[in-house]
Amino acid sequence: MRKLTIAIFALLLVLPLLTACRSAKNTGVAIKEGSEAAADQTTAKLDDASITAAVKAKFAHDQTVAAHNIDVDTNKGIVTLTGNVSSQMEAERAVQLARSVDGVKDVRQNLVVQPQ
Repeated sequence: MRKLTIAIFALLLVLPLLTACRSAKNTGVAIKEGSEAAADQTTAKLDDASITAAVKAKFAHDQTVAAHNIDVDTNKGIVTLTGNVSSQMEAERAVQLARSVDGVKDVRQNLVVQPQ
């Protein structure tokens, strides 16, 4: 009878420890998954910033596009071009240059043609 009492007492002591270990493991998994999601979001933002910089650099090196007149925004690989251009040819060239950048999924052209 005494051995049974000791065994039950030991089980009662160990059971909360096992539950705590499982809870800690689950918490660790949740933290890992949350960290991975945050890393993915950060990478996406860095990729968007890199895309924007690359598009602006292409504009700056092009003879047709007036880079200072075009605002470039990137969100999840989708580039939006906003601003004023002097011709339809300049608008088309801006879109062509933006599409040529690695990582660009789509280009939204919101350019207004205002001949000089």
